[in-house]
Amino acid sequence: MKNKELKILAIIPGRGGSKGIPLKNIQKLGKLPLIAHTIQSAKDSKKVNRIIVSTDNKKIAKISREYGADVPFLRPKKFSRDSSSTLDVVQHTIHYLQKVENYTPDIITILLPTSPFRSPDLIDKSIRLLKKTNATSVVSVFKSKEHAFKAFLPKGGFLKPFKSNYRKYHQRQLLPDFYHTTGAAYTFWFDTLEKFGHYYGPRMKPIISTKDEMNIDVDSLFDLFVAEMVQKHWKKYSKNKHHNPNF
Repeated sequence: MKNKELKILAIIPGRGGSKGIPLKNIQKLGKLPLIAHTIQSAKDSKKVNRIIVSTDNKKIAKISREYGADVPFLRPKKFSRDSSSTLDVVQHTIHYLQKVENYTPDIITILLPTSPFRSPDLIDKSIRLLKKTNATSVVSVFKSKEHAFKAFLPKGGFLKPFKSNYRKYHQRQLLPDFYHTTGAAYTFWFDTLEKFGHYYGPRMKPIISTKDEMNIDVDSLFDLFVAEMVQKHWKKYSKNKHHNPNF
């Protein structure tokens, strides 16, 4: 593999159905449709050499092509339901490419369009980390501010602590680190998918995102509003606050 250019495929899942926002993936964020931000980051990557949007919607397909992504098929409805998983989308895409084009990627990176502020460098970093370690996958994560050890579960109309000894963790310093995936990048070997039936595998390497804007996940209209405000104002606001505490 070291002696040939690796086939590195970015898959961007972008179905038309969305309960929170109708056709969420083509709603405008700034001057671009939401999905276009992710397409652009993949295009600006120095490692990715093919970009595919998997969608069941003709409008999303048309806009994705306009911004430079390949949309070789419309995703079947059975893989586009609320119950459909990202794994379903990935496996359908790979099976299609193998059957129709005789194309099998070496590395795949899943880029969710609901994470519009990822950088091309994050994508490339995940690919470099995958290649230089024995990881089966590399996943973008952030350190959770809300820890599961301090959470409560409903039971019989009341709340039950998730951890029976939750009082032990009254200080944040006592809590073990706890991470959530960001949706910015799930990068893995094709062999991981083949061997383990999933894109994680047993050896997941994290890329820990420390920038709050990178962790925004656009799921609701409120999230879209927050993303719009971040795009318009965050850079200037954070710069002024950093240099002038009394701003």
